[in-house]
Amino acid sequence: MASHKAWKTAFSWLETHASTADEGIHTLYCDGFHAKVMSYDLIPRELAKFESHRETIDIQFTVAGAEGIEISTPESLASLNDYDPVKEVEHFKTPDTIHGWVNNCQGYFTILFAGEPHMPKLMVPGNKSVKKVVIKLPVKILQP
Repeated sequence: MASHKAWKTAFSWLETHASTADEGIHTLYCDGFHAKVMSYDLIPRELAKFESHRETIDIQFTVAGAEGIEISTPESLASLNDYDPVKEVEHFKTPDTIHGWVNNCQGYFTILFAGEPHMPKLMVPGNKSVKKVVIKLPVKILQP
């Protein structure tokens, strides 16, 4: 799985296009394997919610600014809604305590595998907004 050409495609795209790509969705290889470029204002933890994906791996790369991404385990979270296969997401309630945290700063990336709950969009000191790319890498194309 780690040597699959999809990983090289994803990181090559980030290296050559992330800083100049227009906001929106850019297909990388096949349907479902794409880069989503977006900008947004950061929010406090109490307004954010955990999400998890079953069919895709997220590579979250920060182009400008920084954001906090809280991480957790599925066992420690209560579901807010059933898994939506069309949107490929399930949301979870925010727990009282923080399980894990990543400051995704400019030029850094975080890989979130299928089934790993994460909560992006979080405020970090000195930053009010972020421009980022989320590469959606379908798990099925990594399988032999």
